[in-house]
Amino acid sequence: MEHRHLDVKPGQWGVAIVHSIWERGSDHEIKELIRQVKTNPEAADAVKRAIPHSQVYGFPKFFKMYLEKIYGKK
Repeated sequence: MEHRHLDVKPGQWGVAIVHSIWERGSDHEIKELIRQVKTNPEAADAVKRAIPHSQVYGFPKFFKMYLEKIYGKK
């Protein structure tokens, strides 16, 4: 997935990338993040770490519920 000026490669998933997608991402980029969370444990971990620190409306709560649905409550 390429996000505007961010080129996300394996080993580079981090909280800053997730925040950037949540804050400025297009619908396509949000959909791609949803797919990545489902299939890429590294992306899922980055999202999990981003949730408590985000001020964006809606996405952190959605992704928290999504992670719990896919991976179970922890």
